[in-house]
Amino acid sequence: MTLKHLPPTFCWTRTGSESGEDLPTVVLQKEWERRLGGGRFLWGINQSLGSSAHIAAHRTGSLLALFSPMSGKPRPVERMREDVLLWNAWVDSSGQVRQLPPHAFIVSRATLPSGRRRERHYALVCSSPTDLSIGSRLRIYPEHLRSVSTGKPLGPVQGTVVVDCTARAGELSGKSYPMAVSVELEAPYFVRLAQPSLLKARDFAEINKASRDGDFEGFIDLVRRSRNRPSAERMRGFTRDLFDMLAPSEPMVAFGTVSHGQVSYV
Repeated sequence: MTLKHLPPTFCWTRTGSESGEDLPTVVLQKEWERRLGGGRFLWGINQSLGSSAHIAAHRTGSLLALFSPMSGKPRPVERMREDVLLWNAWVDSSGQVRQLPPHAFIVSRATLPSGRRRERHYALVCSSPTDLSIGSRLRIYPEHLRSVSTGKPLGPVQGTVVVDCTARAGELSGKSYPMAVSVELEAPYFVRLAQPSLLKARDFAEINKASRDGDFEGFIDLVRRSRNRPSAERMRGFTRDLFDMLAPSEPMVAFGTVSHGQVSYV
């Protein structure tokens, strides 16, 4: 999706290197998931959006998610060798646990910065009719953003938040972040994830290597094998209502490479 200007209201996500994944690798993985999901895919986030996404979507008629790389130093190499959590299910509005599609690949660190075990993780419900790509001339200025849910300026550690922009394009100033990726959010806009299983660091590294090598078939095979392993919670349901699988006549395979921060296909 190509934007010429920032929307007045949007969901902004500052993405770091979650468990050692770099942004081009994540975007390529999401592009493969998008193609297998008929244009839909999930993007993991660390916190709930509460009612803010529903409020914004009701007010504007639609809601875009804009992704920016997190500023700061890269994670130390030793942290990239940690085991991670692989999330296998989501919770619907009635509290029923539903299985994610077998190609969905959402991971998080197994522990919080405090050292406590991570028990909650969430995901944006994303949609894009076109291939995902990295790069835009647009920049996002946090000083001119206000939280939809509180009306207050953003805190320094907020990773994902639905915001209103309070200034016009020519009035923006201060510290800014590049907008790397933009997609549309679909109802229910975000979901709480469930049934995490432990993914060993060596297996996670193998999946990331397949992505960096542009090995679509290898990536999908490794993800499906990892997803078939027992989770820490009991499975209680199954649905595909978030993701309509592609019809047999539609293409299922895309081979990609990451070069200079861009995703390309051959």
